Amino acid sequence: MESATSVALRIERPDATHGFDDPAVPASWSIHELTMRAVPRLRYPTTDVASGQPLKYSALSADGVELPRDQRVGDAFPAGAGRVHVVHEYVNACA
Repeated sequence: MESATSVALRIERPDATHGFDDPAVPASWSIHELTMRAVPRLRYPTTDVASGQPLKYSALSADGVELPRDQRVGDAFPAGAGRVHVVHEYVNACA
């Protein structure tokens, strides 16, 4: 059996103000790559205004479990579809 080359994902903010469907996320992407590409589409800020440092975001599964950054999308969603919430890590960017 061959693994899928892409995964259909619903990517949302947890406050449900923004979200989008991506029917073809490459299965070879890491969760980190997925998160970084989703942040602008979710209308999240990418830089801390005070320090100029980049802000950090994490991806959570539909169950609220954080997905490891180095895990591949295809491994995280073996069924070929899923739902992801992208959340801010609330880390002081000045540190």
